[in-house]
Amino acid sequence: MLKKIIVTIVIALLIIGCKEEVKKDSNLTKKLLKEKKSSIKEQNITKEEEIVPEETTITDNEYNSEQLELKTALESYLEELKSLNIEGIIDMTYPKLFIPINKNMFRRYIDSIITSKDITIESFDTNITNIGDIQSFNNGEFARVEYKSIIRLAFINPNLYSDKLSMRVLNDALTSKYGSDNIQIDTLNREIIIKRDEKLLAIKEKDSDWKFIGDNKEYRRLYPQIIPLDILSQI
Repeated sequence: MLKKIIVTIVIALLIIGCKEEVKKDSNLTKKLLKEKKSSIKEQNITKEEEIVPEETTITDNEYNSEQLELKTALESYLEELKSLNIEGIIDMTYPKLFIPINKNMFRRYIDSIITSKDITIESFDTNITNIGDIQSFNNGEFARVEYKSIIRLAFINPNLYSDKLSMRVLNDALTSKYGSDNIQIDTLNREIIIKRDEKLLAIKEKDSDWKFIGDNKEYRRLYPQIIPLDILSQI
């Protein structure tokens, strides 16, 4: 069941821009569970200070008109993510992502979160921190954009994580992956809060609107056919 929950969390994070390796999560949690069974102390994992969104110091007057247009598009994209609007997310995702990833499977990923009987997304807060310079490539324009996200997940299945051991194993697995400063697990309210710095590529091809895709080495390593070569040569 722990693997199932980790997979659900990974899917949630995949949707907001970053691909993770589920197999590594599973191996890690198995190892941690084995270690924790031999020795565990009863204590609450809840941190005293709750993770809260950081305010950006960037103002609109720092951007030119093209960057402001892109910022508006990014805000719309983030709203689609917050509402888990499947078709809206797909429409604003860079379409070449769906060359290696089946679009119907992508729909099922999102639907699995919406219909999950184990975990739910309580809130998804974002804060745009940077709109990069807009550059040209042979079929349009692109830019690198960044935002901070805080996602709050809650367990709705009362049979999950009802003891300290399982909650601690989950805490250790997520802390190992995302860092202790970015994870908060509230054992009393059965909630997980994950803070992330997100990076996206915004691509606007000729006769098209701005589309978004995760900007990370993992995407480029696994799916070299997604990003146009003349964009890759500039980032």
